Amino acid sequence: MTKIIIISILVILFAGFLYWAYLPDYRRNPKEFWRTLIGMPLGMLLGGLGYPSLNDKLKKWATDDKMKNKNDPTHSNSKNNF
Repeated sequence: MTKIIIISILVILFAGFLYWAYLPDYRRNPKEFWRTLIGMPLGMLLGGLGYPSLNDKLKKWATDDKMKNKNDPTHSNSKNNF
């Protein structure tokens, strides 16, 4: 019974940590937030297993480089070209 209580407390603390630590990221961009939550542990695992190329591909997917390039002011199709 005490094991269940200890595990429950640890799960609640971990959920609270995720909530407070990642809430600003979620508000900024929810789609990128979920990609980060999925991609970060997988990238760490792949990097640890010796697959740096897969880790780099996963990092590009998680940060969505194509989307950032479209919003870049130096991009030719950007609305904010001055």
